[in-house]
Amino acid sequence: MLGTKQFLMIEEICAEGAYLDGKELGDVFLPLDEKPEYLEEGDNVEVFIYSDNQGHACATTKDPIAQVGEFALLRVKQINKVGAFMDLGIAKDVLAPYNEQKPKMREGYSYLVKLYLDNASKRLCASSNLNKFVNKTPADYEKNQEVDLIVAAKTDLGYKVVINETHFGMVFFNTVFKRMYIGQRMKGFIKQVREGDKIDVLLEKPGIEKISGLGEQILAKLEENNGFLPLGDKSDPQLIKQAFSTSKANFKKAIGGLFKQGKIDIEANSISLRK
Repeated sequence: MLGTKQFLMIEEICAEGAYLDGKELGDVFLPLDEKPEYLEEGDNVEVFIYSDNQGHACATTKDPIAQVGEFALLRVKQINKVGAFMDLGIAKDVLAPYNEQKPKMREGYSYLVKLYLDNASKRLCASSNLNKFVNKTPADYEKNQEVDLIVAAKTDLGYKVVINETHFGMVFFNTVFKRMYIGQRMKGFIKQVREGDKIDVLLEKPGIEKISGLGEQILAKLEENNGFLPLGDKSDPQLIKQAFSTSKANFKKAIGGLFKQGKIDIEANSISLRK
């Protein structure tokens, strides 16, 4: 299938490269500078399959940034009358047609896109019109469920994210305690699914499990720093956020729990392992 990585058998080696058995695609050409020297006719080679400017199936042993059906942050290298050509990490750039651009793309900028096969041209293309690919099924998530996130956009309320590559969700600014950027992948947790399948997402594990996990992080950081950290009950919330990507309230709960367990001592602006 075009736009995917797979193992193909080398049928013939010639001066220009090698021809691979592409099954329903027919012969797939692998350029000489892409063919590992040790491979011979009859061997299998893992390649990424794409189509050249004439529509012929070609192969590369280089790893693309993404494959068909996947989301990826790609940079626009060139814009012409048919659309924007984006860097896919291989010799052949991928086209984002003008009617698939939302917003309209600019050269040198990067955009979150989904790769798809164009039905008319049978070529791999990119689309930043993500509404075409998400929120197509009812949101069936449980509260506190762990999910995979891709940051899609920054809004007035927070960060719009793609959940499990299937639905849009929102991480509100007042729950963000780490740096976020478009295209970033991370884990998250479902806070709630509201009317209209609007989904609120948290970056930290809710409840007591979150505080327990944070406590383990604090102990590990203390061990790394000879049993001392210049953060305590009265420390600046921004310093705590930078160190542990969490709120001051959660930090105080975590160190309070460690103190009750007899593991640390707490001062106004520092904590230390109890000897």
